[in-house]
Amino acid sequence: MAEPSRPPAAAPESGPVRRRQVLYVSGFDPQGPNHYHQLYQAEGRSQAALEGWTLEVGPRRKRGPQAMGWTVRWQAGPDAPATDTQFDLLRWDDVVRAHWPRGRWGLMGRIAYASWALWRGGVLWKLARSSWPQFMFMAFPGLALLLLALGSAGVLAGAAHLAWQGALGWGLALAALGLPALAGAAEWAERRSFSGWMMRSTACMVDHMRGRMPDLDERLDRLAGVLLDHWQAQADPHRAVDELLVVGHSSGAMMAVIVVARALARWPAGQPRPPLSFLTLGHCTPIMSYQPEAAAFRADLDRLAALGPADGLHWVDLSSPVDGCCMPLQGPPRHPWARPPHTSPRVLNARFAQRFSPAAYARIKADKYRCHFQYLMAADLPGGPDSLDYFRLTAGPQTLAQRCGHRPAVTDFRQFQHFGPVPW
Repeated sequence: MAEPSRPPAAAPESGPVRRRQVLYVSGFDPQGPNHYHQLYQAEGRSQAALEGWTLEVGPRRKRGPQAMGWTVRWQAGPDAPATDTQFDLLRWDDVVRAHWPRGRWGLMGRIAYASWALWRGGVLWKLARSSWPQFMFMAFPGLALLLLALGSAGVLAGAAHLAWQGALGWGLALAALGLPALAGAAEWAERRSFSGWMMRSTACMVDHMRGRMPDLDERLDRLAGVLLDHWQAQADPHRAVDELLVVGHSSGAMMAVIVVARALARWPAGQPRPPLSFLTLGHCTPIMSYQPEAAAFRADLDRLAALGPADGLHWVDLSSPVDGCCMPLQGPPRHPWARPPHTSPRVLNARFAQRFSPAAYARIKADKYRCHFQYLMAADLPGGPDSLDYFRLTAGPQTLAQRCGHRPAVTDFRQFQHFGPVPW
């Protein structure tokens, strides 16, 4: 693994955060606020018990037409000052459910559609050149579907041949046993590889970039309005908080990029912008940005990537090379290895291996779903006050800049590049 090559910046001022507003964008997930509230509550309780501090998570409450949230109180000890966070989930889970195919045939159709789009648009080849594990992960479902079709054709051809030879019973038995066996094997592979979920998401991204999801575009406009309202409220002493933090996980990282870029585009000319913290976790941005139709999304990425702390944007991207569902340690800008004038994000390694025993870490690595969601979950070993755990980042007494701004960034991670850089 390449060592970080950017020298660490000076540590920011360590003024404590007493009030924070978090706006969280989940990935392509039909599960809504109840799931994420329970996850935050359970995992936060585990992390707090491990570290020796307290984390109190309040009940869910509606926070407007597009948000559901809860309060979080963090304390290092009984007599220590508290940090109060309002954690709001910016909702698009209803849009996800509307575009979530149910049933085996619906899923197969989406896999075929997404795989063909990735192949025809050259996305798979670009993924192979920038991260071969991501290429393998995205190419596998389409290849498995092709093998299933060929296998099914072979079984039917064999059954027809037996029937033609007068062994009708043997032909029917071959079809009756062979086709379900092939379908079962494909379903087992899909569950083990987490590919069905990812290909549903990919099909949605393809449709979005082709302008076929007006409901999602409308929702992103509304979410940008929610962010803009909170952002402008920072100028009001009665509504201001010590940190306004946007968090996007998985494909929600791409949605969060669009939300932040649209809020930025609507910012009144000449009006100063208060600081904004932006945290992306386990992103898979190139699946969308490499698409030929994604010019507007690439422009959003370039706009944000050209900003930095001097412009009031503190963007940190956290990922892990063992997460096969993301593009690890290569920042979300469309250029896999950010170069000037790109100054954001600060790319950091989540270092899951340091937070688990070898046996637990091996189990997590083998479970793609758990590995991809580990960013939002507790660990088995304490990380100490300098930890990058999710709960310190979203509820602790330091801003994202204070906790991450002095850390050396990974700028030249090429472990998964074997076919040359992506041609732009």
